[in-house]
Amino acid sequence: MRRNIELLSQHDAWWQKLRSDARQQMISDAIRYTSTYRNVDAIVSRRDAPIMMAGHQPSLFHPGVWFKNFALSQLADQHQALAINLVIDNDAASGSAIRVPTIDRDTGYYVYSTVRYDRFGGGVPYEQTVIQDRERFDHFDDDVRKSVMPIVPDPLVTRLWEHARHAVERCGIAGCALAQARHALEGEIGLNTLELPLGVLCRGRMFAEFLLLILRELPRFREAYNAEADFYRHAHGIRSNSHPVPNLHAEQGWLEAPIWIYSDAIPERRPGWVKVTDQTMMISDRSGQERRIPLGRSDTAETLASLIGPDFKIRPRALITTMYARLVLSDLFLHGIGGGKYDQLGDRIAERFFGITPPEFMVVSATIQLPGPSPNEMDPEITRLRRAIRDTRFQPEKFAGVHGVDPLLVQRKEQLLAQTPNAEAKPAWHRELDSINQQMSASLGETRSQLESELAGVVRERASRTVLKSREHPFCIFPMKDLTETFQQLLSR
Repeated sequence: MRRNIELLSQHDAWWQKLRSDARQQMISDAIRYTSTYRNVDAIVSRRDAPIMMAGHQPSLFHPGVWFKNFALSQLADQHQALAINLVIDNDAASGSAIRVPTIDRDTGYYVYSTVRYDRFGGGVPYEQTVIQDRERFDHFDDDVRKSVMPIVPDPLVTRLWEHARHAVERCGIAGCALAQARHALEGEIGLNTLELPLGVLCRGRMFAEFLLLILRELPRFREAYNAEADFYRHAHGIRSNSHPVPNLHAEQGWLEAPIWIYSDAIPERRPGWVKVTDQTMMISDRSGQERRIPLGRSDTAETLASLIGPDFKIRPRALITTMYARLVLSDLFLHGIGGGKYDQLGDRIAERFFGITPPEFMVVSATIQLPGPSPNEMDPEITRLRRAIRDTRFQPEKFAGVHGVDPLLVQRKEQLLAQTPNAEAKPAWHRELDSINQQMSASLGETRSQLESELAGVVRERASRTVLKSREHPFCIFPMKDLTETFQQLLSR
């Protein structure tokens, strides 16, 4: 953090003013937003301190992601920094359900069960996920508890959902309710962080200033973006043109920009495109949503900011989001593993386009599993059974005397193997060996079937345990005490 502060202080006066103004606006917005659902008195006193940030989508993510919030709070407390978590509510929601482990009544195996908190699933940004089935949402915690009860008797979803029901009354949006519920719960257990949705952050003039840096020079930005994305794919041996991000395109005088456009009326996000003609910038999704702003005026940023609202939402794509958060808003950013990989590319683009050295970031994650037997314990038995099945075909003599293998055939095979035939006799030697193996193997059909049945059972048991021990289970099914104690043990290292 100290190195980053020193690095950022070396940038020119324009950057310094942008940072100062953007941070003060962000802090004010974050205090106002967070105070609507939890107390912020212990945090407000740090508004002039260095800023640590993290961010994630407002979903019921796995504990390794939640651990990042605990690390953010503890690091900020240790270093007297202000911690702000950015709610990435412009990402497309993957659905309105979670998969949780349960026990199949018929087989006794661990299997997945799907539990929904709303009738419909995903497809639109989190900030557009209006709750359609309030009764289903209100009883989600009961449904989760019933599913995981055989494994986890006291999941924290009970405590979490008390906050979620209050939050959905305030906003009616699933993404908003999930994020506020989690953050309110974090307040109860002592985490000192502010939160702010990206959708709120994008409404201010300072974000418009930053975005105009890119849009005014979009041809040069697009060249840097595409060149570095191509280089990243080549360096990492990635064949898909859509990973880690697709290139920005150009069509009929329009340049694709690193933004999304949608609205309350048209909630599906679409790529943003820009065309500049006669000192006028057109920003459009090329499907009917379009705005024009004049260039060459001192109030261009204010004009752009005024256009961003419920009827025309401009949101940054992932790389631009973290560029803004790291180059402008924060002194240290905490990524998860995925974000850290993305920002290897983001740093190269930022350095090439802006001509400045990006600050460093941290990568924080963890793997937390439910208690229970490990699937790896089954691997030696699987190996043994597979070897035994193979032996019934290629070394059937190992079963002599117990499974009905003719001892005379075993004796003859041993004699053949003890001989060293010359080249002329080798074909006949091979044929006799193959014939003996086939005869002995044929007598082991029942044994082989029994071994294959045992193997299938062990493989099913391993798959069952793999379900239980997945690191991707949502944090809300874990016992609160177990998770928080585990997080504290990790942080104490």
